[in-house]
Amino acid sequence: MKLSVSMITFQGASYLKAQMDSILGQSIPVHEIIVCDDGSTDGTREILASYAAENPQIQLHFNEKNLGTVANMQQCLRRTTGDLIFLADQDDVWLPSKVEKTLAFFQENPEADAVFSNADIIDEVAETQFGMTLWDIIGFPYGQVDLADFETRVDNVVTGAGLTFKRNQELLEKDIPQIPGLLHDGWIGLYFAAKNTLKANPEKLFQYRSHANQQVGGKIKERQALLDFNLALYDGVPVMKDFASWKAAMKRLYTNLDLPYMDKAKIQDQIDLYAEYGKTYFQLRASLFLFVKAIR
Repeated sequence: MKLSVSMITFQGASYLKAQMDSILGQSIPVHEIIVCDDGSTDGTREILASYAAENPQIQLHFNEKNLGTVANMQQCLRRTTGDLIFLADQDDVWLPSKVEKTLAFFQENPEADAVFSNADIIDEVAETQFGMTLWDIIGFPYGQVDLADFETRVDNVVTGAGLTFKRNQELLEKDIPQIPGLLHDGWIGLYFAAKNTLKANPEKLFQYRSHANQQVGGKIKERQALLDFNLALYDGVPVMKDFASWKAAMKRLYTNLDLPYMDKAKIQDQIDLYAEYGKTYFQLRASLFLFVKAIR
């Protein structure tokens, strides 16, 4: 089985070496690493070139013009040739057994065509943040409701950084719809969820880096963005209109733990409150979907 990695980069020089080393240091090596850079000017391309010079499995493509996250990942995926495709972010760190354990998961779940895993959260200096996991941030209620129902009817819970899927030519040939808020991971998750072949692996197989300059995910445009975010409480319950608002709030809280005008204890109190709210939210949604399924 040929193993491919698809990774897009943009202004990722700060953390790129750690990620490249972690991918190259896997207990089971991958056969090709396809990297598509979207016009970096911060030294990212030079770093990639130095790695490619010593590792022939790395194939680089430098875009002549900026395509944006979704289009860049789409063309990167189409350049892969592997039977199994691992998505990778430029600023994360893979644990040494990520590939090995992912292969084992597919062997144990032969009906799966795609799987996404959990991860530890780390900050700019690779320190874990309050023992959090990626699924804690997105509030993924693993095991509470069928994943196909959750993915297609509630919201995307698939993070591309932890996603691996079996090569599917139909998917690769499709263009990702230009829908606001829908990224490549959401599109792939929906595709496989609709076929009921999407699986979730609760193992933490990588470290997801949360920082202020992320291209997607936990990105915030300004470190002072929390000032503009409404933390108002009503009867002790966070004011949230929907899941997307809740998820954005969690990410901003986690990313802004070092804000000078809010002490960490206070922010942690807010995090705990929002997390509890998130669990209740998902329990209610899961119960609703199970009820609807039962009466169909």
